[in-house]
Amino acid sequence: MKKTIVFLYFLLSIPQIFAQENSVSLSQNPASLKWSQIKTPHFRLIFPREIKATAERTANVLETVYQPISKTLGREPRPISILLQNQTTVSNGFVTLYPRRSEFYTTPPQDYTLLGTNNWLDLLAVHEFRHIVQNDKALTGTTKLMYQLFGANGLGLVTSLAVPNWFWEGDAVGTESVLTPSGRGRIPSFDMALRTQLLNKGAFHYDKAVTGSFKNFVPNHYVSGYLMTTYLKNTYGAEAWDKILAGTYKMPFYPFSFSNNIKKVTGLKTEQLYQKAFEDARQSWQTQAATIVETPVTALATKANPYFTNYEYPQVLADGSVLALKSGLSDIQQFVLLNPKKNSEEKIKTIGFLNDALMLSASGSKVVWAEFNYDLRWERRDYSVIKLLDVNNGTTRTLTQQSKFSAPAISKDETKIVAIETSPDNHYALAIIDVENPQEVTKILNPENAFYLHPWWTDAKEIVAVKLLNGKKSIILINPSTQAEKVLLEVGSENIAHPIMAGKYLLFNSGVTGIDNIYAFDTDAKKRFQVTNRKYGAFNPSVSADGTKIFFNDFTENGHRVVEMPFDEQRFLPFDEKLNKPVQFFGQMLLQEAGENLLANVPSKTYETKNFSKANIFNIYSWGGVFTSNSNNLKLGISSKDLLSTTAITTGYNFNASERTGQFFTDISYQGWYPKLNLNYTNGQRKTDIYIDKSNTQALDSLRSDHWHQQQLTVGASLPLNLTHSRYYESLEVGLNTAFTQVSGYDLPERYASESFNGNISSIIYTLDYVRQMKRAVQDIAPIWGQSISIYLRSMPFWGNLQGGLTAIQGSLNFPGFIKHHSIRLRAGIQNQSGFKTSTGAPNKNLYIFGSPMFFTRGYSYRAFENLSATSVEYRFPLLNPDWSIGRLAYIKRLKVNLFADYAHGETNYSWIETKNGKTYSYKVADSANFTSVGFDFTAQFHFMRFSQQFEAGCRGIYTVEKGQFFFQPLVIDIGF
Repeated sequence: MKKTIVFLYFLLSIPQIFAQENSVSLSQNPASLKWSQIKTPHFRLIFPREIKATAERTANVLETVYQPISKTLGREPRPISILLQNQTTVSNGFVTLYPRRSEFYTTPPQDYTLLGTNNWLDLLAVHEFRHIVQNDKALTGTTKLMYQLFGANGLGLVTSLAVPNWFWEGDAVGTESVLTPSGRGRIPSFDMALRTQLLNKGAFHYDKAVTGSFKNFVPNHYVSGYLMTTYLKNTYGAEAWDKILAGTYKMPFYPFSFSNNIKKVTGLKTEQLYQKAFEDARQSWQTQAATIVETPVTALATKANPYFTNYEYPQVLADGSVLALKSGLSDIQQFVLLNPKKNSEEKIKTIGFLNDALMLSASGSKVVWAEFNYDLRWERRDYSVIKLLDVNNGTTRTLTQQSKFSAPAISKDETKIVAIETSPDNHYALAIIDVENPQEVTKILNPENAFYLHPWWTDAKEIVAVKLLNGKKSIILINPSTQAEKVLLEVGSENIAHPIMAGKYLLFNSGVTGIDNIYAFDTDAKKRFQVTNRKYGAFNPSVSADGTKIFFNDFTENGHRVVEMPFDEQRFLPFDEKLNKPVQFFGQMLLQEAGENLLANVPSKTYETKNFSKANIFNIYSWGGVFTSNSNNLKLGISSKDLLSTTAITTGYNFNASERTGQFFTDISYQGWYPKLNLNYTNGQRKTDIYIDKSNTQALDSLRSDHWHQQQLTVGASLPLNLTHSRYYESLEVGLNTAFTQVSGYDLPERYASESFNGNISSIIYTLDYVRQMKRAVQDIAPIWGQSISIYLRSMPFWGNLQGGLTAIQGSLNFPGFIKHHSIRLRAGIQNQSGFKTSTGAPNKNLYIFGSPMFFTRGYSYRAFENLSATSVEYRFPLLNPDWSIGRLAYIKRLKVNLFADYAHGETNYSWIETKNGKTYSYKVADSANFTSVGFDFTAQFHFMRFSQQFEAGCRGIYTVEKGQFFFQPLVIDIGF
């Protein structure tokens, strides 16, 4: 029975995977960008010309890590292409099979809990290449057969279903932690939330720990996976995962194959591995925590927060109130004021898409931060702009446009801002921006091209910042006038951040002892102290104007809280990095892997650089059989997408299971220019069954069938525009498509109005789609605020044997419900289907009915009318966040309800006069109908058989008013892909 369930699920999953691949939404760089390439024995690097030096070093890094990272999984991967993306300010990287490649975003993060003291591209090379090894490890047994039959689609299907997310990322984090000097496993804040949870609440159920929750904050699968994969390596050897994966991929569709193979190698079920790994970590952390004598603090009052909520980056304003960034399961990012005198919290502003540098800067009544802005057309190009809020009057200014600034800090006199600028050619600079004239930018020279983090103004109008160079960190003081640099503190490989000056003391964050705390360095006495000694983590110091209090965010089991304590040097603790040694779970792995700091010495081999042509548009990555999303079509063909994501091509043979006919097809989408160009061609057989009316011969109606040959060519262009700004996702897309259809061999005397007689049909389609939606908190069911409008026009202005046209306009509005996380949606639309009558008013025998794009009343089948109007109201809300586990079968995270009422009215009215045998006759067609229904959708969001993908399914109850019927329908909203 279980095998049957898995097989059925496999068949149901294929459509959604392939539907995504065929929906053709590509992300491009500007068309003007020129590309080069370097080929090494195992890699091809493709990169913009201006970062040649970066590419050359990355090529050497990749060749250095190739064999050591492959070793413990027993697989040296096939050659692969690596793309270096320098047009984005996002810090990221990924590996994909569609088509097979990896992309590195070259801008380093200001997030020191991710970067550590690593070179950013070194870290990406180690982490992402481990994913490449993991993917190629799957080329064995049944999984290799799936790849041979279906290409990347077959391989991706198996790897995503057979192996959980926690392994993929946990194993990669473990690899980076061992083979680099500052991977995430070495950084205390990486596992801080899990450490706090285990010491206070204990471990969650396995299902909850690896798939998440809407009720509780659950540390992500990077952390849980790191503990589990590392524990298994330490206990059963570095090659244990090699054996587990080899067994899994030989028989991937056997129920719980991954878990069964863990048991074969270790004797443990997956749940037992989880329990042992987490208990081992808990004991280590408990031993660490037992030695800590906490410095006492007072938490600032906040509103009651029933769910996990963070208050971070406190900044003391001129009136003594403290500004902080609030976010959590129930709230999107917003600025709040915490007033220690009034014990109150006041919301100030909901912000946009924060370029989070893990810091915030305010002075007087002004606060500055960086937000992502997006290119109007090119998805691979974005910006990081500086915004300024005056808390006193509530006004917000965007100071820079199309800039690449991060970590801005405002001067004490509120006239200047210093920020980090990363140029497209990977050069880093400190930029000073005038608040009143932000076009005036002064750049401080950086001949070493060191990477700067968290710059900050001193009272003396100088700048302190963390400097990272060659894996070593220091805190420097820069005079903006002379650009002279002075080293205040050298810490080597210690991962420090957020330096500020408070009198003679230099304050900063560090996790040197295994727990993040705040430290002070006496710049006169050249002596270091520990200011805070908190159990879980203390960050981001801010000192009151009179210098008597220090505020910081302190981590708790319910999230970060802003706390205060006296700022008194007599309370400082002696600095002793031996007091608490970091808990490093990968210690034994150093003996099993390639050795610590694999990239301490990177070769400087020179590789030939050549131009990379954008004409390389053919790149086949998938072949074989494909089910479409409605499961009525089986396609045999090949799919191609070039590495620069400009051209997608799919061609092959499609069998329509409903009609039992086949057609050859080709889909081409070219998106390398400002407009997107699309072409679709089909050529093959069609079939229909129709009842022929024989009432005039007093014979019964008969079912007649016919086959005919049909060719169709659709050519179109569209312009997708990204208007996203502030806290709203916003987009506009306009399109123009022309369709030509040629029919031959149709022999029936009658036809459906949506099918053609012999001859030609030609039409033009105009579309406009606008969407604006506010970003959502984790617990939001739907966008709280949102608007959309869609316009669809289709006409037949060219030659053809049929006539018709369609115009549809519809829109929707989203509003907050009566309770937080509830949502109301209103929809309305009107449609006109032309061509029902000829110019004389008589019925048009050559009428062609186009398919409608407009929503229709639930519970009824769509009917074509000359004029149609429709409205709908929905009220959506979460019913329960149960976190129920039903054995291994399912884990239910959330139950949802959608109450709805739909109404549509359709009319077809026209009249004409005919003269027969000298007599005049008047005729009229008056067809109108109402369609009304009310009902509910009851759905559950869940994980099936512990797959990482989330599903949503349930049932719909509908009462159709005109029919007087109530019935249920199964409802599948999301099958996880």
